[in-house]
Amino acid sequence: MRFAQTNRNRRRFLHDVPTVSYHPSSGRPGCPHAVSPRHRRSGHPDNNRADHAVRERPYPFGWASDAYPRVALFLPGRAHDALNRLLRVMLLSTRALMGVLIAWIKRHGEEDGYLCLDDCLIEKAFAKKLPWAGWTYSFAKKRKVYGLHIVVLLWCTSDGRWRIPVAFRLWRPKRSCAPHTYRTKLRLAEVMIKEVIGSGLKARYIVFDTHYTAGWFTKMVRRLGLVWVGTLPPRTSVVWRGQRRSVAELARRVPLKWRKRLGMRATAVVVYAPKYGSLRLVVTRNRHGNHEYIVTNDPGGDLTTVVLRKMRRWSIETLFRDSKQFAGLEACQCRVDQAMVRHVGLVLLTCVVMQMMRRFMGESVGSVKERWQLEVMRDGESSPPLLKACPLHLRATA
Repeated sequence: MRFAQTNRNRRRFLHDVPTVSYHPSSGRPGCPHAVSPRHRRSGHPDNNRADHAVRERPYPFGWASDAYPRVALFLPGRAHDALNRLLRVMLLSTRALMGVLIAWIKRHGEEDGYLCLDDCLIEKAFAKKLPWAGWTYSFAKKRKVYGLHIVVLLWCTSDGRWRIPVAFRLWRPKRSCAPHTYRTKLRLAEVMIKEVIGSGLKARYIVFDTHYTAGWFTKMVRRLGLVWVGTLPPRTSVVWRGQRRSVAELARRVPLKWRKRLGMRATAVVVYAPKYGSLRLVVTRNRHGNHEYIVTNDPGGDLTTVVLRKMRRWSIETLFRDSKQFAGLEACQCRVDQAMVRHVGLVLLTCVVMQMMRRFMGESVGSVKERWQLEVMRDGESSPPLLKACPLHLRATA
């Protein structure tokens, strides 16, 4: 009896609220699809119509009602892949979305910023038909995994307040594209950097890891007028004091001094590399005895500045972590190209929005998400009054 009453109330609620077709109409705009009679007779669910309609609700706490348009949200929920289909049919340009973020940075006059370049691996062990996925080595798991790569160019502030993605590309393996259209991750990064610098975005320097410290790539970055900071592989040949040797051999010959501010031993020398030209090399050794070979094309940068710039590359790693844990970067299960690209763009936009909703600079993205989830669950209602049996020391803190 209770179940039947609930169904009647639900039908009455859906009858009062006008619904909107989920799929774009084949006729004039705004006209919903006609329901196929075959679905009515067979009893199969009709996925072309909205299932849950949500009325207009008050805006969450802290949102200005005049700053956002008042819209009714319709969530199709009968099919388990409704969100994936929504990403496929929606009108959204991810490059235009990144352009909006670049315009936001320039409008707010953020000059003290730098760029981070890296790629993120999303494991898709069972997505054998996904054109973006392929076998690749995971440094986190120390083995080869099957997944897709996302190359991201991130703009950050020196104080760590903002981490805003300004460009991204999905890498496609050779088996999924024609030979003349295949692009490596370095080629994708080249296109992104040229687009971002061409848009007028200013950056003090760009930092990346060993994979992107290639000879032709660093020369291209230098021609664009950027100072770059990267790391060299141990077998890279350099010329120092007229002798040619590998970077690992050079690190064993030069004396390292203790740097109290950095908490490690380090030294800086000027070397010549045949693939790079004249570089400033900083050799560091941590407390575990591991060496790192940091290079830059800035001849005037001192040792501490170069090392601190390299440490700031960790901002893009934290963005990947937050996007996976709190924004659902790995949640898309659609195989359509448009849906996958748009999903990544909306996830990166979500990370930016959660940064904007912080109450103070040190608040984490997880705390922001938890706070807004509680606001949505309360739905604007106040907390219930305390019980009379509640102790006094609990009443004071409630």
